[in-house]
Amino acid sequence: MQTPPFIISEIHVPNQLKPRADNVVKLKAEVDKHNLTDMWDMILMLDYQVANVHELSSETREEFCCIIALLLKAFTK
Repeated sequence: MQTPPFIISEIHVPNQLKPRADNVVKLKAEVDKHNLTDMWDMILMLDYQVANVHELSSETREEFCCIIALLLKAFTK
């Protein structure tokens, strides 16, 4: 049986939508500016078992950045 033509088996994500290294650098600078570096390091080590954000896959790095951005917003209000 063939897959119907309207079902996409693999979705292509353009590079523009993928988290870029400079976005991570900007986020890290904001974290450092607000003295939340320990939170950044703790989440990386405990939740992701890595020492550097660049050790994460692009999808996991995007997830991590979203979490950090939400926490940054919550802690800086």
